[in-house]
Amino acid sequence: MNVDELDQYIKSECKAYDIFIEKAREEQNNKNSRRQPNKRFNPEKVEREAQKMWKTVIANLHEKLQSDKSLKRGSAISWKAFMNENNILENFEDSMGELELSE
Repeated sequence: MNVDELDQYIKSECKAYDIFIEKAREEQNNKNSRRQPNKRFNPEKVEREAQKMWKTVIANLHEKLQSDKSLKRGSAISWKAFMNENNILENFEDSMGELELSE
């Protein structure tokens, strides 16, 4: 399973993305409000920055999962089975709920 497949799987199977992206948008808006008025980002740029944060989270999760020898060259089915057996999605969703973003 590649990073994009993992991203789509997580978005379709749990609320981790929704939870995270709401927090990331809030964080990016807070950062933006501290910028000088002439250097503030427009809403689209704020959204892109929040999405970049999510991509980083997913890339890190993918790297951690891929470090398991059984998943190195495993199919998407084996990845999904591994995640189900180890409650990865539930734990990931819980961690997003507990996450606090701040500088």
